[in-house]
Amino acid sequence: MSLVDVARDALKEIPMAEILRERLSLALDRLADAERQIAVLQTDKGGLEAQLERERVDHEQTKKELQRLQEKLHEEVRFIHGVELRRGIRTGGKWLPFCPKCHLPISSLRHESEIPYCNDGACGWVASNTSAGAVWQELKATEGAS
Repeated sequence: MSLVDVARDALKEIPMAEILRERLSLALDRLADAERQIAVLQTDKGGLEAQLERERVDHEQTKKELQRLQEKLHEEVRFIHGVELRRGIRTGGKWLPFCPKCHLPISSLRHESEIPYCNDGACGWVASNTSAGAVWQELKATEGAS
């Protein structure tokens, strides 16, 4: 038996004016409603706390996975004579040329006299005042120095 039920029973036995009895009864009804709402809100709060904890665990796992992938996919990047050179897992551990504007691979550095340019016609990037041979020579020189 709840506290509200005990109070209702006591109201029946105490001599008082009928209007006072009605007001007390209304107050007890409001109290009972408030207690039900509190119970519902406490249940909701518990559910939300459990959901928040699951989300925290998922967030930590996602952060760890992101960190692992960032370490795995890390690339060294160098710019020599305006050409972007990358080395990493995606390039098989070799230095390969990329367009510094759109970052697509450049396949035009086969011959030393060629001027590096982007293979994507929409990009239109062309290296100025350099050749493939100059790019590779400077890369070898910087590799030997480090």
